[in-house]
Amino acid sequence: MIVLEQLKSYAKTDRIALVNRGERLSYKELDAQSDAFAAWLLETFREDRSPVVICGDKETSFLPCIYGALKAGRAYVPIDSVVPENRAAQIVADVKPKAVVDFTGRNFDCKVRILQQADLKRIFSSPGTVSPESWITENDPAYILFTSGSTGRPKGVPITAGNLDAFCRGILPFYLEESGTVLHQVSYSFDVSGCAVYAGISRGMTLFTVDHAMAANLQECFAALEKSELTLWVSTPSFAELCVQSERFHQTLLPRLRQFLFCGEVLTHTLCDALSKRFPAAKTLNTYGPTEATVLVTAAEITGEMGQGSRSVPIGRAIDGVTLRLEQDGKEVMADGQTGELLILGPTVGPGYFGRPDLTEKSFFIDRKTGLRGYRTGDLCYQKDGLFYYCGRADNQLKLNGYRIELEDIEANLQKLPNIQRAAVAPVRDGDGKVRYLAAFLLLQEPDGLTPLKRSVALKKQAAEFLPPYMIPRKLLIVDAFPLNVNGKIDKKALAARLEGTP
Repeated sequence: MIVLEQLKSYAKTDRIALVNRGERLSYKELDAQSDAFAAWLLETFREDRSPVVICGDKETSFLPCIYGALKAGRAYVPIDSVVPENRAAQIVADVKPKAVVDFTGRNFDCKVRILQQADLKRIFSSPGTVSPESWITENDPAYILFTSGSTGRPKGVPITAGNLDAFCRGILPFYLEESGTVLHQVSYSFDVSGCAVYAGISRGMTLFTVDHAMAANLQECFAALEKSELTLWVSTPSFAELCVQSERFHQTLLPRLRQFLFCGEVLTHTLCDALSKRFPAAKTLNTYGPTEATVLVTAAEITGEMGQGSRSVPIGRAIDGVTLRLEQDGKEVMADGQTGELLILGPTVGPGYFGRPDLTEKSFFIDRKTGLRGYRTGDLCYQKDGLFYYCGRADNQLKLNGYRIELEDIEANLQKLPNIQRAAVAPVRDGDGKVRYLAAFLLLQEPDGLTPLKRSVALKKQAAEFLPPYMIPRKLLIVDAFPLNVNGKIDKKALAARLEGTP
């Protein structure tokens, strides 16, 4: 596995692997502690290669546990500290681990070995030697991430060591330099964290940690970032938009920053424009990828024209080793500008869904033409001049008054309006689940001094230049900031909950 080989190589240097609230973990310490944890797993559970569950936020010991599991030939299953207890318990019940590393003090009602910080301290202090023969192999699951299921039950997505190697080979050419410092703000339970945990470590970088508490307190966050010597920013666009609201978020705060890397959400022209003005020396890389195909499969440096054009910001071209195809009604889309469902082919495509062969059969396939493993994303895209553009989810369409509507289409057009920094549109449903109307939540670039009624009238008039009447939301509500979920994306469920019971 590329990252384990690189970790061993960098352990011979004096490089720092992780900085977490004043604690520093060197590559040498990361290698030694992960060896010790791997040795403990092998000695305790022998040939039983059940996954290891790790529950926490950004604790310093989290990273050695990840690499220890991989060195012991086991997958790990990260559960974020903010995940509700019943959901965490459901994941544990599905995975059936023999060991759970818990940094949260939860009461897991299961007969497994629970390890807490004191146990890890004892394990790490006992030197252990692990042969590469025990390491995870190409076809073994390296991790299992649980994403939202349509039934409300978490859905497990395993990714193999081979998938991760293919991801690293594809994305590392976009990393501007060896070493440097990468922002480690994304939750371990969100696959975008792999840009730091795998690609970053593979390049000998320092992971600079921003945990949940720090991310929620920008004053504390900026005070830490000012001392970080950050060179690579990795996050969702939403977290960067939160930071941009402060005038402190400027090149003087991060003078060594050379690149922004965004994934997980739509990147807007507004954010691109703000970053180009505040960080003129830093490039912006937009990427795209579903969990099922290992972190990300496209990338593009966003130039001035791309970031300010009339089209949406492109998600880029396929990274090395990945093949992309658009299909409509079972036929390949060849024409520029024609929309189709995006299919991903190649070595980053995972094996399927954990314990769900029915769901695996629906979305994963072996391509008859190329023999490559493929995944049907359910995402609508089109291609123009070699670049792919994201148009929304095929299953995020809804019917309102007989019209079929895509929410992302409305959001993209609302963000074209003057003084609108970001828009999120949510359907408001009745007791039977039928859509009654649409509500738009808007973040302004600066206060407009208007009353809610006057603002709504003005915005709807402006929106009519881009949208037909049936696509203009009935309610236009201003927010000071968007609520973010555990993955750093806009939490539309939380937004919709604000409207419950309203006429």
